[in-house]
Amino acid sequence: MQNELDAKFLFSVFSKIEKHGKAINNELGAGFELEGVTVNSGFDGYEVYFSNGKVQLTLGFHNKWHSDAKSETDMDEFMAQLRNINRQH
Repeated sequence: MQNELDAKFLFSVFSKIEKHGKAINNELGAGFELEGVTVNSGFDGYEVYFSNGKVQLTLGFHNKWHSDAKSETDMDEFMAQLRNINRQH
């Protein structure tokens, strides 16, 4: 999975959710939602956030990422959602 989570992939998914999703407001502020995945960007533009309600993934400065997934299954399901969005849009 480490190889799958590169910045290029995540920025591609972020862009597609931003372009094809609906505008939302959540605890992180203004963002977008598409197919159960929400995205937001940090106030300073150095971080972007992805969430499906079970997993939150943060891509930060120097393209380092962090996830709060409780299990490998949750993370696998989240990655499947991101790959599907990337493929479908």
